Amino acid sequence: MENIHKNKFNILSSALILVMALFSLACQEDEDVVTGMPSIERVRYTDPATADSAFSRATLGSTLAILGKNLGTTQQVYLNDYPVGVNPAYVTNENVIVTITDSVPTVATNPDVPNMLRLVTKGGETSISFQTLPPAPQISRVANEYVKPGDQLTLFGRYYYFIDTVYFPGEDIFVTDGFSTNSTGSRLTVTVPEGVDFTESNFVTVVTQSGASATNRRTQIYDGNGMVADFDTNGALEWPWNWGWGISGNMIVPSIGGIEGIDGNFGAIDMDLPPQYGWSNDKVMNFANWSGVQIFPTSPMDKYAPGTPAGKFDIRMEIAVNTDVSIEDVELLIWYPDINGNELQTSVPLTDFVATTDGTWYTLSVNISQLTSGNVRLSTYGDFLAGSGDGTKQLRLVVQNTNSSESIPVVMGIDNVRVVRAEE
Repeated sequence: MENIHKNKFNILSSALILVMALFSLACQEDEDVVTGMPSIERVRYTDPATADSAFSRATLGSTLAILGKNLGTTQQVYLNDYPVGVNPAYVTNENVIVTITDSVPTVATNPDVPNMLRLVTKGGETSISFQTLPPAPQISRVANEYVKPGDQLTLFGRYYYFIDTVYFPGEDIFVTDGFSTNSTGSRLTVTVPEGVDFTESNFVTVVTQSGASATNRRTQIYDGNGMVADFDTNGALEWPWNWGWGISGNMIVPSIGGIEGIDGNFGAIDMDLPPQYGWSNDKVMNFANWSGVQIFPTSPMDKYAPGTPAGKFDIRMEIAVNTDVSIEDVELLIWYPDINGNELQTSVPLTDFVATTDGTWYTLSVNISQLTSGNVRLSTYGDFLAGSGDGTKQLRLVVQNTNSSESIPVVMGIDNVRVVRAEE
């Protein structure tokens, strides 16, 4: 009887050992599957519509599905050697879901990024070529808005990489080649095409592989509306003598001292600007019609309706400077007298808009709501149209040297002074 029990015990023990061995072998096989050398087959977006797609690039903020084998023990995913973080809840043996955080380096922050995606598991690591794109382009301003077909248009901004298309006003008016950008992606130059049409808008849009730039008051080009003073066309102001006061009519010229006219004549300044805001009529342009004739634009009515908030309008003009010295201390004062006798004004550093002092033309822009006298400012465009209390309509430009002791020699041109409807 004792032998029978011993035999049963031995049989049970042997069976248990066999089961444990088989279970251990199965676990080992499963572990081998999970921790085997990982491989990446493709990368796609998490959108089900892209289930059969494969991508080799994506923008910051994108959520990616990495498909492959032996991914179940993924510990980290790196994009351009930057860890993006892995949530175990989004890891299986066949795929890993990660989001490209805004901190991932791109060509915008490091021109030498490796453009690689690297995945690390307990079983090893694997990598594939993958390009993380910078954000969509941002236009901060148009260097010179007064352009025509064939001219070079320069846009300042950010993220001008991998340019696809630049769209101009009009139906199907765009450029797809011939772009020039700098290494930091902050400047883009393109030739203005034929056929630009301002019937619907006056915006420029840049499209890159990352997306499209927004359209706003900083992305407009001149559409032919709003001119106050072009130094050529007679109307309420007559050139070169009956337009107000300040510079001599002899200084309304097509060229001077290294500056060529952008379109016909312009108002010129050629002098040593006196320090400490020193005065001279030779650096003043006071546009006025002493008979009270309106010098500011009133049409088209849909753009220049009197009840429109003043903040929807900019005073703009083109300015060129030729000098060998710094213009850091040079400002443009814009002055306007309102109907209640308030002298509204604002001052703008030229370097906010004038990037070079080699005679190149740049557009300077100031919102009408920035004209103030204490707490007084214009409320509507109708307030601007009203002019001063005696009915005279005036707008004054004064070039000022804020340096306390040194004069600044400059040759300057000012042209195409205008009021632009400039909504965001």
